[in-house]
Amino acid sequence: MKKTLALLLPAVLLLSLFGGCVRFGSVPVSTAEPSAAETASFSEQETAESRPESTEPETLPPETVPVTEEPASTESEPASTEPEPAGAEDVHPMLFHVTGPDGAEMYLFGTIHVGDGRMDVALDKLAPILEDCGALAVEFDIVAYEKRDTQTQMQDILPFILSNDTTIEDYMPPEMYAQAYELLQQAKLYPSLMKHYNLAMWAQLVESAALQLSCPELNVEGGMDRHLITFCYEKGIEVRDVESPELQYGLLASFSDELYLLLIENTLDNLDTYGDSTRELYEAWLSGDYDRILALVDGEDEEADETYTPEQLAMIEDYNYRMLDERNLGMRDRALEWLAAGDKVFFAVGAAHLVGDAGLVTLLREAGYTVEQIRSVP
Repeated sequence: MKKTLALLLPAVLLLSLFGGCVRFGSVPVSTAEPSAAETASFSEQETAESRPESTEPETLPPETVPVTEEPASTESEPASTEPEPAGAEDVHPMLFHVTGPDGAEMYLFGTIHVGDGRMDVALDKLAPILEDCGALAVEFDIVAYEKRDTQTQMQDILPFILSNDTTIEDYMPPEMYAQAYELLQQAKLYPSLMKHYNLAMWAQLVESAALQLSCPELNVEGGMDRHLITFCYEKGIEVRDVESPELQYGLLASFSDELYLLLIENTLDNLDTYGDSTRELYEAWLSGDYDRILALVDGEDEEADETYTPEQLAMIEDYNYRMLDERNLGMRDRALEWLAAGDKVFFAVGAAHLVGDAGLVTLLREAGYTVEQIRSVP
């Protein structure tokens, strides 16, 4: 049975949608409010009875927050003197060189969706390799996606909006809703109409809020994939999609309500350790520690059989398979397609997709390619 931590990984290691752009706060598009025409059937006002009692001041929707302009300063701003983060010299994220008997090659890189200044150090080290490749391949181009028209983006999040007269409170136990609501308020992730989103969206938002609040020192908006894409745009390097936003949105909306409730419960129950687990994962990523990342992703939890019912264990296994193993097969096929075409690609996907018996490193080796980890990036 995989660690319960595997239930918490999408925000950090798995998905571009909610890992690179909620800026998981990133629910990239999902925290944006629907247009008036698209939400005509929704009530624009939330009554006091629909919310749990709270002593915290109500968070106003973005459009109603008063703006006070500060007078322009007549003094020049001092130059930034922010020191380079400690340990920058030890930054060597998980990178593999893939070669075939016919001379085909590509680089396989594991991304992560949180970071600090050391992520810039990682990019500087990877830059020469990126520039030597003909293209960057990411789960999907989140920068290009953000420039899509609003109508297209709204169509993508329709599966996350309740289509009847119910609200999220009708699907969540009162105590869980109160705790989740308070968490989202603290993270400022509760725009108006939030009660009209379904459990699938709430599972993502609760996880996003937990990430932001437990790791305030980490930037949840500047994931490694965003760094790579921005760099390639600046250098004129082609950016390719391995998957698509439609695939990821469809996947996230495809599980049962029981599974989403379990995800929410799991996040809320682990708030006290969420920060430490994320920091441990980030440090393992920075050092390219394959074995440690594998242990965090695929480790055994001896208490799982006592914690969950057989039905819940089956749901967790199915969730982990579809989020990781099944997607890995599609990613492998894309990599093999480009290798067969002789394309030298920098193939960058969530680090969890690289490790383990069903990970891309193993899958590409089984396909006849030599996959060697680059232990130290110059």
